[in-house]
Amino acid sequence: MTETHAGQTLPTRKRVPAGGVLDEVPRGLYVIAHVAFLALGIWLWIEARQNALPYAGALSLYVISQVGFLAYFANVITMKTAVLVEQIAVAVMLLLIVLQAT
Repeated sequence: MTETHAGQTLPTRKRVPAGGVLDEVPRGLYVIAHVAFLALGIWLWIEARQNALPYAGALSLYVISQVGFLAYFANVITMKTAVLVEQIAVAVMLLLIVLQAT
């Protein structure tokens, strides 16, 4: 047991953010997951184009978002930049879909 004296503060516990356990997942598994997401995005984009779906071009932005995450895992950009690329791509994708639908 640690003795405390007048004026000393008790040690505080370090807060762990929600999902902190994911920091323990090996980096390679994230790379595999994002390569799978990239492959899925490319496949859906090709299928949409071949079937002349009206929003096929918007799916390319999903592919771009996955390339952004792979750039992070290649140590080319920071995680914050990868998330920013992903969020911009999704926002533009949604904008294109809604504008083409109306």
